[in-house]
Amino acid sequence: MFIKVGDREYPFHRIRIELIETGIQELFRLFDKKTIRELLQHRRYEHLKEKVIKEYTELLDVPAGIAIYQMKKNHDLFYKDFLNKYGDLTYCQFIVKGNDSLLSKKGVYLVIKNDELVFAGICNNTFKLRFNQHIGNISPKSCFRDGTATHCHINANIAEHIRKSTIYFQICPLTDLKEMKRLKNWIIDRFEPQWNLRFGSDVNYSYNNK
Repeated sequence: MFIKVGDREYPFHRIRIELIETGIQELFRLFDKKTIRELLQHRRYEHLKEKVIKEYTELLDVPAGIAIYQMKKNHDLFYKDFLNKYGDLTYCQFIVKGNDSLLSKKGVYLVIKNDELVFAGICNNTFKLRFNQHIGNISPKSCFRDGTATHCHINANIAEHIRKSTIYFQICPLTDLKEMKRLKNWIIDRFEPQWNLRFGSDVNYSYNNK
């Protein structure tokens, strides 16, 4: 597969997904590295501090995952304020299979569903690390406000469709970060991948992004 931008053709290589598990729910509850009190020290939770201290004092020193899971069980929607927009969805676990020399590189990646481009992103570490340890294996911490919403978003979409659709990655190895961003943004502007558009204001995909 090639994508032509101006006079340059960018080759993309197909990478197969091997599903390990799906139907993973309420993953956030397993995060026990910080208490609610410790979490509130991070700038992304500062706006929650006053309410927590006033109404949830008994949870301050409880591990964060357990505390907000308790809120959810009590039908208290305040628990969602501790998570990113995609932090309480159904996930899957997968690994990728393909050319190890390509997977050891970085660059632009695409998600293809039933031969339709549905997401474009950049990878500034190795593709193998990004897919196998991050996107394909969501950590409980990723579900939180200061976690990685992108990984949760992509994984949840794959989990939703992988049983009934053909889903795989296409990767284009590149070394320059600015070039990666230019190519990714051109692809998004040109093809309007569905999952990028649903990601909305959480990501900047304008062509002139530096």
